[in-house]
Amino acid sequence: KTIRHFLLAAGLLAASSASAAIIIDTVFVGDAGNANDTTGYGGVSYGYHIGTYEVTNSEYTAFLNATAATDTHSLYNANMGTSTHGGINRTGSPGSYTYSVKTGFDNKPVNYVSFWDAARFANWLTNGQGSGDTETGVYELTSAGISNNSITRNNTAFNNGGVAVASENEWYKAAYYDGSGGFTLYP
Repeated sequence: KTIRHFLLAAGLLAASSASAAIIIDTVFVGDAGNANDTTGYGGVSYGYHIGTYEVTNSEYTAFLNATAATDTHSLYNANMGTSTHGGINRTGSPGSYTYSVKTGFDNKPVNYVSFWDAARFANWLTNGQGSGDTETGVYELTSAGISNNSITRNNTAFNNGGVAVASENEWYKAAYYDGSGGFTLYP
C-alpha cells in the first residue's frame, strides 16, 4: 500500500531545526456541496486541499528518522527494505535505528504503510515535524481506538491547519470530479 494523498488545510508547516521541512504540494478542490457520482462517492460539502503527489520514500524516511529510533509503533515495515517495491532500508538496533532511501527510490511513492502509519505521519506533519508528536493532532491515537477502529478525524485540529489522510469521498472527488457538477470516467 502507498500513502496516496494527504489533505492540507491552511497554515503550512514550520521547519524543524534538525532538518528541512517536508512541504506537501497541494491543489485546491472546490465546488463545495457537490452531489455524489453514480458510484455513491465524491460528494464533499467543503473545499479542501489534497496532495498533488504521493508521499515519497524520501519524505517518509525523514519521518522515520525523526520519530522511529526505537520504532515503538512499527512505522517501518520490513518489506520496505526487502521487497523490490520497497524503497527504504533500516540499520541499527532498537533505540538507534536509522533509515535511508534505497538508491533510485527517492521520489518514488512509499509502500507498505498502513492507515495508522499514515495517520501518525499526518499528526507529525500537523505538529511541526522534527520530533513532533505522532499520537495526537488530527488523529487522537490510542491502542483501544485502534483496536476498535473507532478513531475519527479531529475536525477542529484539521480546520486549524492540520494534515489528514484523505477520505474516500475526498480522494474520489479530487480524482474524478469535473468541476461543473459531473464526474469523468478516468482520473
